[in-house]
Parts: sequence; structure tokens; C-alpha cells
Amino acid sequence: MFRLRAASRVLLIAMLASCQHSHAATRGDPPSAEFLVSGGDSTYWIATGSPVNHVRGAPLLLARYGGRFFELYVADEDLSYNDALLLGERLYRRDILSGDSAIVFADTVVRRVAESYARAHPDEQPLGPNEEGDPDPSTSATAEVDVLNVFGPYVSYEYHVDIALPRAQPFHSTRRGVIDLRSGKPVTLADVFGDSAAVRLDSVGRQTFGEMRDSIARVRPTLRGDDRRAADALLLLEFDPQSYTFTAMNDTLSVDFAVPGAGHGAAGNDVELDAIPVEHPAWWRAVGAALPTTDDEGNDRWTRPKYSVLARYDTSGEVARLAIADRARREWPLIDVSAPIHRIDWLDAPAIPDSDRHALVRAFDAAASYDENSRVASFVHPSIRRSVHPSIYASFQNRQRKPTRNLRAHDAGARQQHGARVRRRHSVDDGQVRGDRRLSTQPSVGGHRVDRSRRLSRADSPGRPRRDESERQLRRPYVDGSRRAR
Repeated sequence: MFRLRAASRVLLIAMLASCQHSHAATRGDPPSAEFLVSGGDSTYWIATGSPVNHVRGAPLLLARYGGRFFELYVADEDLSYNDALLLGERLYRRDILSGDSAIVFADTVVRRVAESYARAHPDEQPLGPNEEGDPDPSTSATAEVDVLNVFGPYVSYEYHVDIALPRAQPFHSTRRGVIDLRSGKPVTLADVFGDSAAVRLDSVGRQTFGEMRDSIARVRPTLRGDDRRAADALLLLEFDPQSYTFTAMNDTLSVDFAVPGAGHGAAGNDVELDAIPVEHPAWWRAVGAALPTTDDEGNDRWTRPKYSVLARYDTSGEVARLAIADRARREWPLIDVSAPIHRIDWLDAPAIPDSDRHALVRAFDAAASYDENSRVASFVHPSIRRSVHPSIYASFQNRQRKPTRNLRAHDAGARQQHGARVRRRHSVDDGQVRGDRRLSTQPSVGGHRVDRSRRLSRADSPGRPRRDESERQLRRPYVDGSRRAR
């Protein structure tokens, strides 16, 4: 999670690295190609085939389906009072061709807390756009939504709520889900795979979680202190077939259930179960072309008819070095980008229409003007999230993984990108003062309240344990933090 200023430095370094690579490249021009690389929290527009490779980066998160591109961005809904920090979030989808935006996910918990606070304090008024409240409010309720994966029209997300009320124990909740960008509605497994497949997936997920709980219950009497409290928290969780995400590895689509957490401390963390491979639905063919295959060394490769793109990851798994190769396997280095690479969208075969090209140019131009306070929806890779992963109950634990990105709970802190999450918005209407679901992109009137200095960081929330504490509570041999690569 980068501040925009840091992200801009990364883009500049990447572009300079691209220029340096060009001097050491294979003689001759690289194959002619044009594509978008989604990596880290930025998108890179790469075109090759001339003596100088053209690279442009921007803090954008794009989805592509139905032959169209859509930008994803997040806006806060600030309902704060002087003594109450009340910040919810909304996830938007913007058609870059028409400029129309629509809400696809909206927090409702913070709004309910705000309504309750207003009833209990009828003489208080909400803070204005430029007003600051008490730096240590007695009441706080914050919600955040993070994008984990985008496959065609389906967005996998993780949703967090933290609540601290007077004379009450802090509360934290975490759950996952999938949204259909076309409708803005939650997606059930039956919607995607049909009723019979959904029943099977539900059964496998429940069985896996049941085996985990049984194993925890057997070892619980031998546990002490934090380990015992963590085990007690796990035993209280309930399986929910709606709390799941999609993941992919080597063109294999999987369903990842995450048992939702709710409560104080470790009880508020979700528990991710092992991925369950599924048969590919009809829409996967278009999505699969954007995803790589992975070799034994952990390198990613995208193969096209006239060229291929290769990503080699450094030992930390934080940097991917991109290269393009022709059919004779001659390589030309391109650019170093923040890992992981989520997908590559091809712009050359078939070539995108001029209208889409102009829309992409406008989107990149607008993103380049985002200042430090502008915010975009950003990928948060599952390997650095707070959920925990049971190892001794895993039915797919021995599958092949990328060694450079096989992150565990005890080293996730070192992989965590520092700083506040970079999100969007500049002058485009973010819908904070409107109740409609479809919005034009006319500049909104008045200032935004999304950057109030007393905003709680997720790491410092009173409702959840700090990263090192929760990892220590839920570490092996009882629960392992081992994570999948994509």
C-alpha cells in the first residue's frame, strides 16, 4: 500500500530502469506488442517494436469485461461528529468510455452506527467538510474494503469493520465476498457454477472447516495463554458459504472459502481454508488469456502467437522484472514493476478500437494528475492480509507454489507495503453526497472529507490485535500462516 508520492517514484524508477535495460537488450528491435500490465497498485501501458520501448505507468486499477475497460476506485463516506469518528467506504466502477460511475459495494455498518449516534446525541451536528473533530473520540466506527482479485466482471474483496464504543469492548469483523461488476450485486456460488456444483463446494468447505475445528478442539486442553485464546476464538467461528473469493494458478480457477471473524482481538480475523479447484465456467476462457503459466522457478510466462512475456521475481517476491521474447526465445528486458503481477490485458491482437484507446489515454492522464490526497482502489494481495491459514487440515497443501511468493504469517510483516493505502479520488464525483446508484462524472461541489487527519489506521485499531500479536497467537503448530501465491 503506497502513498501516491511513493508510487510516483516507483513509476519513475521503473521507467528509468526500462531505458537502462534498452542498452543491454538483445540486438535488433523486439517483437511488436502492446499490452497493459496490472502489478502492485499500478497499471503499466507497454508498447514495443521500435528502438525505444514506450512505457507509461499510473496508479490505476482496471477491470476488463465485455470488451470494455472499467476503473475501480474507493471513496469514503464520512459521517463523523466532533466526538465520533465514523468513516465508511464505497467501491465504485467507472466506465472509462462513457465516464459513468456506479456503486458496486457500500458499507452499511458505519451508517447504522451513525444513525444510532445521532439519535443518542440529538443536539450534536455532523462535522463539515473542513472541520476537525476530537483527536481522541470516544466513539469510532470505520470500514474498509480491499480488492483481492479481478477476474473479468468478478471482483473478489475483503471487508473490515472496526467499532469502539464507550463502556464496550472493541469489535472487529472480517469477511470476504465476490461482486459482479455488471450488476453491483453479491455473487453466490450457484450464480457462477450452478446449483449442484455450489452444493458440492459448500460441502467440501464445511468438511474442511469441521476437520480444522475438531483438530483445534483436541489440542485445546494442552494450550495456554494466547494460544488458548486464539483456539477459543477459532472454535466460535461459523462457516459461511458467501464468504469466499476466486483465485487462479496456472489457468486453474479455485474457490477460496474464508470463515468470517467477528469479535475482539483474534476473534475478528477470518480464517482462510484451502483452495478448491473448480471446472471452468464459460466466461473463464476470456479471462484465462490474461493470466500466466508458472514454471518450477516461480517465473510467470504469457505466451502469444508471435511473442511471449516473461516475469522473473526477485528473492523477496516484491519486484517482477518483465521481458519480452520472440519465437526464437531472444529476450529484451522491459521494466521492473511491483509484484505481484495480477494479469496482462492485450491491446494488439485484436487491436482495441480508437475510442477505447482514447479513453485509456484520458484515464492515464487523469491518474497522472492525482495528488497525494487522491485515492484509487488498490489490490491487496492475499499473502499480506490478516486472515490465517490452517496447515494441518489442508487437503491441497502440497500443490506446487511459487517459492518467491510463498509468504507465511511470521514473515508477512516484512512483505507489508508501508504507508497508507493509496486510493482515489480527484475532482470526479465520488457519490458521497448523493443517494443514487448511477453517477455522472461532473466535478462535485465542495471539499471532500476523506482525508481527516484523525482517521484510524487499520494497524492501530483497538478492535483487533496488532499484526505481530495475532500472528503469534495463530501460528503453527496449531494454525499456519502459509498462503497461496495468487
